[in-house]
Amino acid sequence: MIDETHHALLKAAAESHDQLITRPAGLNARAAKALLAKLRKTALAVEVVVTEDEPHWHSDERGPIGLRLAPTGRESLGLDAGPDKAGTKSRSGTKQALIIAMLQRDEGATVADLMAATSWLAHSTRAALTGLRKRGMTLTKGCDAEGRTVYRLTDDATTEAR
Repeated sequence: MIDETHHALLKAAAESHDQLITRPAGLNARAAKALLAKLRKTALAVEVVVTEDEPHWHSDERGPIGLRLAPTGRESLGLDAGPDKAGTKSRSGTKQALIIAMLQRDEGATVADLMAATSWLAHSTRAALTGLRKRGMTLTKGCDAEGRTVYRLTDDATTEAR
């Protein structure tokens, strides 16, 4: 399924603290696009929004887009998949665990819902959402019946990148 080059990229990502796959130096845009597509198609990696100083493969309206090693990619290397399938393991009883539980509900949660549950201000609540994204979790945005923005935590392996 994966060749030596792919294996080496995945292994290097597994050994890094951020689990980001670094685009090989000298790889032209066409080859990079093909490699990116293969890693995503095989669910070995997921696209994530990264900062300018982090390894990235391309940019779009969201900003620089990197590739993060998915649980499937870790398993292909013979490593454990991580805390759990969506990478959402957290100490029970914490505000972070509460936020994760609210985001995993079918109806998701609005920023106002999260603020009410945690007693945090809007900027702290949004920072917590950013922190979840940086941990490799995939958050999707949608609208509820009243037109409010609703966030949901979804499984990396089955959801398109934000």
